Amino acid sequence: MKLNPRLGKKIVMGIALLALAGWVGSAAAPADAPLSKDDVTLLLLGSSPSSKIIQIVEQRGVDFQMNPDLAKTFHDQGASDDLIDALRKAGDKAAAAKASAPAAPAPTPPAAANPSPSPEPSPTGKPNAPDAPEPPAAEAPAPGAPSAPAASTTPSQSTSSDEPVLHTRHSTDASATRTASAPASAPASGAPSLGSSSSSEHEAAKKEAPPEVPATTSAPGLKDPDPQGIQRIIQDFAAKEKIFRAARNNYTYHQINKVEELGSNNEIVGTYEQEWDILYDDSGKRIEKVTYAPLNTLKGLIVTKEDIEGFRNITPFVLTTDELPDYDIKYLGHVKVDLITAYVFRIRPKEIQKNRQYFEGEVWVDDRDFQIVKSEGKQVPQDKTHHGQENLFPRFSTWREQVDGKFWFPTYTMGDDTLYFSNGPPIHMKEIVRYTDYKQFKAGSRIIGVESIDKKDQTSPAPASPQK
Repeated sequence: MKLNPRLGKKIVMGIALLALAGWVGSAAAPADAPLSKDDVTLLLLGSSPSSKIIQIVEQRGVDFQMNPDLAKTFHDQGASDDLIDALRKAGDKAAAAKASAPAAPAPTPPAAANPSPSPEPSPTGKPNAPDAPEPPAAEAPAPGAPSAPAASTTPSQSTSSDEPVLHTRHSTDASATRTASAPASAPASGAPSLGSSSSSEHEAAKKEAPPEVPATTSAPGLKDPDPQGIQRIIQDFAAKEKIFRAARNNYTYHQINKVEELGSNNEIVGTYEQEWDILYDDSGKRIEKVTYAPLNTLKGLIVTKEDIEGFRNITPFVLTTDELPDYDIKYLGHVKVDLITAYVFRIRPKEIQKNRQYFEGEVWVDDRDFQIVKSEGKQVPQDKTHHGQENLFPRFSTWREQVDGKFWFPTYTMGDDTLYFSNGPPIHMKEIVRYTDYKQFKAGSRIIGVESIDKKDQTSPAPASPQK
């Protein structure tokens, strides 16, 4: 996205100043106080060098523990890999220190072992003290009572009907396919929140209820693979991504691309929208047909050709064996997200080549199917010098859904971000991309015989220019 030059000349230095001011305020706290997540964010937004932040982390420690979500957040804010590793070590050290000093629970067993049948007396002498009775109630395996682990998994499972949810894997019935992106109330084989007819698609697209990104939580019982195992996983999912790309090229589908510009109260002040049918002509050539393009009402943003390229190739990110040499891939962890477990990898381009767009972010790889089920990141490079204008892109999340019981196809992309332009005000925007109506193309000249993704032997005119 580019800044509309009509807004011109408003220099935005407030964010960095506020960040630095916030850090100065926090510096007034005791010098030995561990850093919080907000402290680290303020340091990064204030453009403090990673080496300087590492020194502070090593001196003061942190009061939180790293996870893949935090790693990608800090990394997106400018943290280096060395800083991420330093934060991870400091968090592990803090957690180990806390675990090695469980002084509080020690008095509880004697209180529970008191032969007095009356629950009233407490060691403190205060009536109805909550600290004494609560631990025995939580620890006692009372028949029929829900266990603590079950209670801890409830929030990730009790999502609203509009939220993309990663469901359980196994399905012997073709009608009960797994889904990584469809809302819980939507049929697994259908598009999220959209009907099959074009009119219902338009209506559903108009009343957007963007989902929150499902939280990714560490699963304590999950084992991390060894270095050789990590490399095998990377090769396996990249090989299946190659099959996935070939399979998707045999499908027609409908794609909705929408950008919303938001005001100070999160009201919509401008919208850009295009809808495409991805089809094949009589000769089997793949084409994009613009089916819906209302008036562009964006005020502060301009949709660029790089944004259009992102709608095509970056938001539905695919990492095949052929593209592995272009990216650095780092294993982040083995996590549980909603009802499935997955390996998380950080993906970064090794080198930015001219006139080429890349993905930078994280991917979730199902630990049984070895397929990407979710990706979260941004389009790079964030060009800040091109013809004197900045071309910035929002961070987004893309969920996939299993189609025809075999392939995980992207069905929903959501980006909610603020773009900070150096020569104008920051602009809050949302980006929404929907992929619906997947249908296999039946013409014999195009079908290349893609079979189940589990089998190892398987081997455009641009849409109308966006209005300015």
